[in-house]
Amino acid sequence: MRKETIELEKLRQRIAILDWEATDLAEQLEREKPSGKKLKSAEERKAQLGAEIKKLMAELHDLIAKGPREAVEEWVNWHKAELDEIIRSEPDDGANTRLGMARFVLAGWDKVLKGEQDFVRINKYFLKEYVAKAEQTFPKDEVATQKEAKKSSWKFWE
Repeated sequence: MRKETIELEKLRQRIAILDWEATDLAEQLEREKPSGKKLKSAEERKAQLGAEIKKLMAELHDLIAKGPREAVEEWVNWHKAELDEIIRSEPDDGANTRLGMARFVLAGWDKVLKGEQDFVRINKYFLKEYVAKAEQTFPKDEVATQKEAKKSSWKFWE
């Protein structure tokens, strides 16, 4: 696998970790409705995450735009092959959320290949094996690993 392909995926994984944290934080704010110091701390963290995600998205855009096209194609095609396997192996009974999610994410990778978007959100619950395989196949970024280890799943204000 190309070095540039690995860099694309490392960056995607870093963005995904922050994106998941931002989503978890938004859900906690909605559910727990903190006030005062806790609310202020949560809002500051939310803003920090937003700024960090925006910066990394710009980096990802630049890597895609300025890097070798072959690396982007290799990156996208790896993801598409994994999703194609999920789609082939899942029963299509009309009510399969995992299958629908796989098709939705596959459409996102098609958009990356066409240059219509840079980042694809992958549902870590319905497609957990796919997420795990991406993390095993591509060496995980040290920064992403540290951020994931530090992140608390609750009490974000501490």
